[in-house]
Amino acid sequence: MKKQIAKIIGSGILASFLAGTIFMIAFLIIIDMQTPNHYEDGRPKMNCFGGLQYGIAIGIQILIAFLSLPAFLILFKQIRKNKYLIFLAYFAGYFLYLTLILVSLKEFSGKEYFIIIPWINFLVWIFYYFKLRKAININE
Repeated sequence: MKKQIAKIIGSGILASFLAGTIFMIAFLIIIDMQTPNHYEDGRPKMNCFGGLQYGIAIGIQILIAFLSLPAFLILFKQIRKNKYLIFLAYFAGYFLYLTLILVSLKEFSGKEYFIIIPWINFLVWIFYYFKLRKAININE
C-alpha cells in the first residue's frame, strides 16, 4: 500500500510541475508577444534582463514542487488514519505559499497574480488528491 501511495504522490508532483511549467511559460510567451519592442519614437527598447521572467516562473514551479513534499507524510499510518491530517499534509505547501503571497498582496498587479499563483498546479494536485483518497479507501 505504501508503494502505491508513494507512486500516486510522486506522479502527482511530477504532473503538477510539468503542467504548471508549461502553462506559465506559455502565458509569459503570450505576454511577451503583446509587448512592443520599440518605443513610440522608433528607438529599440533595451532589455537587460531578457528571459528573467522565465527563470522566475520555473523557480516558482520548483518551490511549489518542494512545498508539495510534506504529502509523503501520508505514508505513516498515524496520519493516513485521519482524513483531516491527510488533507493538511497534502495541501500544507499550497496553504503556506498562498499565505506568503497574500501577505505581500500590495506589491503585485493583476497579471502578476495570474502568474505567481500556481492555478494549474493546484487543479492537478486536487485531481491526484481524489485519486489518493480513492486508493486509501479501497485498501482500508
